[in-house]
Amino acid sequence: MRPVLPVLALVVALSIAAPVRAQSAPVDVGLGASATRENETTLVATAAWLPEWRRTENGVLRWEVGAIYVRGRDNTRFDLAEDAGVVHAGARYERDNGFVAGFGVGVQAGRTDALSGNPQFVSTVGWRWQRFSLLARHISNASIKQPNDGETMLVAAWRFR
Repeated sequence: MRPVLPVLALVVALSIAAPVRAQSAPVDVGLGASATRENETTLVATAAWLPEWRRTENGVLRWEVGAIYVRGRDNTRFDLAEDAGVVHAGARYERDNGFVAGFGVGVQAGRTDALSGNPQFVSTVGWRWQRFSLLARHISNASIKQPNDGETMLVAAWRFR
């Protein structure tokens, strides 16, 4: 039953946010690698719905509703074997020159030493070239629950309209 929770949460979040410029909102889909303590790496997959909130003089402020999947890792000293997912919502700022920064809050399904309890905070910084983005992301519960290793990832994303 656990894998269904992130999907249900994403559906609910998207249905709540749908009235916000739904017709032309882009979707970013990405793949990458994540590392945690002692550099145990794994595959990550991401998806984000990015409706425009408002245009600024030098960029666009967007709502961000997304999901991140972190594949479990075997043969590590830490408890990282379970797959984990985080569904999050927040804001992302995209400058016209390509710089990207964002922050959101999410809930997780699956528990590891890296992702050990709700809420999870998702921070993003990176660069976008038209449809392609290279993003560094960090997910952590800000030491609300221990352990709090977090996941730090590098994601390559493609934007669909």
